[in-house]
Amino acid sequence: MSPNHTSKSASTPATGTQTPDPLLGQHFVKHERLNSRDLLHAITDAVDSPEEAYELARRHAGSTRAEAVAPDTADEAASPPPRVAQGVPPELPNFFAELVLIGVCSAGLMLFSFLLGDVLAPQEEFRRALGIQNSELPWLVGSFNVANGISVVVSGSLSDLMPPKALMIGAFAWLTVWNVVGAFSLHPSRVVLFFIVRAMQGLAIGVLVSGSMSILGRVYKPGIRKNRVFSAMAATAPFGFSLGAIEGGLLHNHLPWIFGTNAIITAVCCAAAYISIPALRPVADVAGTEAPSLRQFDYAGAALAVAGCVCLLFGLTQGSVTSWTAYTCVLTALGVVFLAGLFVVERYVARPLIPTRLWRTPGFTPLMVAYFLGFGSFFGAWQFYAIQFWLRIQGASSVTVALYHIPNALFGVLAAWIVSRLLHVVPGHYIFIASMFAFTLGPAFFLPQTANTIYWALSFPGVALVTFGPDLAFAAASIFITSNVARSYQGSAGSLLVTNQNLSSAILTSVADAIGTRVDKGSNGEVGLRGLHAIWWFALGCQLAAAAVTCIWVRIPKEEEKEHVT
Repeated sequence: MSPNHTSKSASTPATGTQTPDPLLGQHFVKHERLNSRDLLHAITDAVDSPEEAYELARRHAGSTRAEAVAPDTADEAASPPPRVAQGVPPELPNFFAELVLIGVCSAGLMLFSFLLGDVLAPQEEFRRALGIQNSELPWLVGSFNVANGISVVVSGSLSDLMPPKALMIGAFAWLTVWNVVGAFSLHPSRVVLFFIVRAMQGLAIGVLVSGSMSILGRVYKPGIRKNRVFSAMAATAPFGFSLGAIEGGLLHNHLPWIFGTNAIITAVCCAAAYISIPALRPVADVAGTEAPSLRQFDYAGAALAVAGCVCLLFGLTQGSVTSWTAYTCVLTALGVVFLAGLFVVERYVARPLIPTRLWRTPGFTPLMVAYFLGFGSFFGAWQFYAIQFWLRIQGASSVTVALYHIPNALFGVLAAWIVSRLLHVVPGHYIFIASMFAFTLGPAFFLPQTANTIYWALSFPGVALVTFGPDLAFAAASIFITSNVARSYQGSAGSLLVTNQNLSSAILTSVADAIGTRVDKGSNGEVGLRGLHAIWWFALGCQLAAAAVTCIWVRIPKEEEKEHVT
């Protein structure tokens, strides 16, 4: 080393003491701007190799540029760096691939609502084509929800324990095949086949929804980007119902083409899933531990969950059809017993279907209670009967009813945009409270209605404003739940929310039907206008109770950039 540089010195801004430059070892230099050539010569004299000299010069140039940008921050060098917003997830090659993945995963939730809307809007045409009674119409939804309840409980855990790409592709392919079969099931002699098709659709949708939650929950860490992705996915639910209703209304005279069109849509989604979903594999939540695998699957819990959901959902749906005969009451009671057994078994297994840490999370249990009352009364005691009100009481056509749902789609997108902008700004329970009060606006605007009330007076504002309920609630609840479980439990956590939706819809639809038929039952088993009003009063009461539970007990902190919990 040359001694020529030993006389040079430098002062630190904080103390003024003589300190060695970190790039030159024990050699001292003044903190002055050097050109690149002089700097390289100085460093070359101080080190042994040209390669080391070049690297030190490059690092010194970078630090010099940093000083030029922020010269006043020298004293704050020990301060922690600000959190950096998330970019495109490392599992994806670019932003376009990210958009395609979000679209494919959102398709699962969209199809969940889409396949309900496309049979509810033309439900009178389906009733005539299948030769069923008015009292059997709940099975248009019930057969779908029973099977969906089975698959979503099991597939949530499976998607966490195996690569979810295969599950997603298989579910889209399965859905495509059964949509083709459905096109040939619309005849009174094949009514059983039709309801089997609906059940097979429900099975596939359960896998798609839980698989999507698992994929997005694994790929995105808690933070702003995750908020926006989950909010966008939440918007597809009302959007999908509206599109499904429009499809059903436009094709009400060509019912087989409802299934044919759906087959084309799901085939395209299958191809997109094959291309866009990354090859995710289960990973350990804590470094150095074993990654979860199918060996840890909770078979006992899955058996109890499937048995409980089948018995409970079938018993509740068939109970309203048969005026609660003995076997429907027994099935319902068995369903409750099986689900109670599930909660007991889950306490003793190594890897439960439902993450146990969720039950210890402050605010989780009241959140699930509020979601049960709010969403269940929205679909089971308002939306289902609002469509019947338009069709039977006001005599609207299937196409007209489909068009009535357009505000549902438009305001759903607006609601998703709002929650994506607010969830990291305000505590999430404020958004959840707003969703519970938004639920009340559906029955509130329909209770004063008569057979002659025009759409624009009460139905339009009711349909538009109530859309904020499910959108805000699903976005806030799904982000809160998936952000409070480990990365290996994302699918299980998401499936819990969908199971809540299925059970609440079935239970509250059954209660609503019992109330409506007791108050005003027609000769063909249909619910009259007075019965509809009674049902909407019941819905309003449930939603106000949900709002009260949320205001008193639910607390959701603001979302922030952080790692997955372990």
